[in-house]
Amino acid sequence: MTQQLSAAERKQTLIGLLIGAVLAVPFAAAGLGILLFMTAPMVYDWARMQTWHSVPAQVEAATLQSHKPSKGGTAHSIAIRYRYQVGGVEYTGSRASLTTRADNIGSFQEQLGHRLQGAERTGEPVTVWVNPAQPTESILDRSLRPGLLALQLGLVLAFGGFGGNLLVRMGRTMWVRLRAQPPG
Repeated sequence: MTQQLSAAERKQTLIGLLIGAVLAVPFAAAGLGILLFMTAPMVYDWARMQTWHSVPAQVEAATLQSHKPSKGGTAHSIAIRYRYQVGGVEYTGSRASLTTRADNIGSFQEQLGHRLQGAERTGEPVTVWVNPAQPTESILDRSLRPGLLALQLGLVLAFGGFGGNLLVRMGRTMWVRLRAQPPG
């Protein structure tokens, strides 16, 4: 036995679904965006860099940059320039780590920045990782940061889970309500 909905009930359901979509879609999109544009590229780069070769490099310039986000605290990033040789050809690099954005997740940026500034001052060589298929591509620290990865995955689950859950519930509601309508 199917239940028939009045026009007022259908209108109320449609308005509820529209409001739910306005709330759910941005949350689901934020979760998906963090996954696709932050987490996945970082993990992909980390995985492909595991086969790269290490070579010594000279740090030409290293700066630990401090940023004051609007929410308070201090975020750090590293500006770096180093030179290295592969097959007798000299190259320059500027990538310090897997992530290029400033952050304040732990002390990773600060520690790496201080280590690189020390290498610049003393002239001590540092190890860089070089793509053997494309020696112009290099990185100083290819480590995957567990704290940053956990934060990103937590945000993916929180935002994506909330938005996705709302969308699934709305889909079920719509399915049940559409099945309750008389044919024609």
